[in-house]
Amino acid sequence: MFPWLIAGLALVAAGWLAWRLVQTRSNAQAAAYHAAQETRALQQQIAALEQLRDGILRATDDALLVLDARQRILVANASAESLLGQDLVGKTLLAVIRESELESLIQDAQIVRGEGLERRIEHERQIFHARAIIDTSQETIVVLTLRDVTEIQRLERARREMVSNVTHELSTPITSIGLLADTLVTGAAQGKVKKSRKIASEIRREVDTLTQLVQEMRDLSLIESGQMPVRLTPSDLLGIITAGVEPLQTLAENKEQTITIDVPENVLVLADDLQIRRAIKNIAHNAVKFSPNGGQILITATTNDDEAIIAVKDSGPGIPAADLERIFERFFQVDRARRTGTGLGLAIVRHIVLAHGGRVWVESVEGEGATFYFALALAEPIPALPPA
Repeated sequence: MFPWLIAGLALVAAGWLAWRLVQTRSNAQAAAYHAAQETRALQQQIAALEQLRDGILRATDDALLVLDARQRILVANASAESLLGQDLVGKTLLAVIRESELESLIQDAQIVRGEGLERRIEHERQIFHARAIIDTSQETIVVLTLRDVTEIQRLERARREMVSNVTHELSTPITSIGLLADTLVTGAAQGKVKKSRKIASEIRREVDTLTQLVQEMRDLSLIESGQMPVRLTPSDLLGIITAGVEPLQTLAENKEQTITIDVPENVLVLADDLQIRRAIKNIAHNAVKFSPNGGQILITATTNDDEAIIAVKDSGPGIPAADLERIFERFFQVDRARRTGTGLGLAIVRHIVLAHGGRVWVESVEGEGATFYFALALAEPIPALPPA
């Protein structure tokens, strides 16, 4: 009986062990399944966070760098790579940009840990607004941003210069008008009619100068802001140039100058007649003004596959090489002591030509005159309509 009992117990024990083994295996499979599920969910969360991080980096216009304690780059956005070069991750900051001011900024930021420090840094020909923050929650991490403010600084400088120039341009005629008015009052009290008429004429001239300045400033503002529409139509280039130069013929004759127009016929350009006529007049007026008595002004035009290039050559004193880049700036004058004109004529020319999708430039050798060029797109010839 005992052998049978032992065999039965052994059989029960084996069955129980088999059941436990199945249960253990099932539990292990369930645990593995849940672990896989959690791993998959964690991977999805990591991918979502990486996608969010990449989106934030792409949306940031500033160059953004994340550095470790040794200033090795851990993260760099597209703006940083555009500014400092490709494949920045793994390189040191000193290897990609050698700027002692950046080193000093990071060192100062480490002193005031947790607080951002900002500094303006000039690197080569660019100006950056740099900001560094030190994160010491786990290990020293440096977050560095660089914002290119070169254009903003240039515009701010241009704004200050414009205010200064406008103030100067307005103060001269206003002072003259005030003095002339005082003299006029004194002369009228003394019964000097002839002198009073002369002074009144001079006041009229100064008022005209102010009116021209205000009008040109208004026109320039409208052109720059796009509020003065450009209506491009196929236009006869020779007709535009002739109409633009015609009002200057009397002034040129008074200085015994000759204006020669050498422009081929039947050249059609896409242009707003009135605006291009004004551009031609402004350039030619400068040529007449700065050329000596008996001088020559030559206006020519050449064409290539898709544009016409107009050139206005004078026989004046020329433009110094250092001033060629600034000649189209508002209020800029080569000889500021002469104070002839408003200093806005060439700025208006530049904006008119740019509004036409063209380009404008100048070539000059000091003492040998100057040649102003601008290019306009050619228009397709208009086919003749059949008779009705």
